Amino acid sequence: MQIKRLKDLSELDRFRILTNKHIHVLFPMEYLEKSRVFGCYDSRQCLCGGFVLVMKGPFRVLESIPVRIEDHQGFDSDKACEVTGLWFSPSAKDRSKSIVFWLRLYLEIIKTRKNFFVYAFSMSKPQIGKMYEPAKPVRLFEGQTNILPGMEEYDNEVVEFVRRKDFLLFPFKSPDFLFKRMKHNLGHKVKKARLYLKKQYA
Repeated sequence: MQIKRLKDLSELDRFRILTNKHIHVLFPMEYLEKSRVFGCYDSRQCLCGGFVLVMKGPFRVLESIPVRIEDHQGFDSDKACEVTGLWFSPSAKDRSKSIVFWLRLYLEIIKTRKNFFVYAFSMSKPQIGKMYEPAKPVRLFEGQTNILPGMEEYDNEVVEFVRRKDFLLFPFKSPDFLFKRMKHNLGHKVKKARLYLKKQYA
């Protein structure tokens, strides 16, 4: 799998169309143009995932909060990066691709050198919140958010931020995050090999 930064307008447009298909948000082009957009491509050069790092506000996740957020445990939006537009196609069944995807996301976030990483997730997907727990996220808001350009309807979301120092330690506090994926991938390959041998000697 190849992961590359997208800058061409046609690539960004393709990315936002597929992102809308998977997470139901059609990001405005101007928002993507000012951001670091990364696309994942499979062996057929088909876009199968991606993510967006917004280096400078205003941030959509903060604008979606319907109430004023006061100083919250030192959070400074001027020293923050927004992590958004995160998706990975279910059609990319090989878990080794998933491992590459998550490692690249982690490294790109670290490379921003920002002190805070802010993001949001739907309350209908609590497993995402569980995934972030080892990084000690601080909750800014929980509830119905504003409708922003590109959104079809209201959603109940959780908006959180993670400090850089805690994010750096995330792989060590949650070692099974990648281990489970590697174990699953190995099991899938073994099963595939057994089926192949069974057909050969049937």
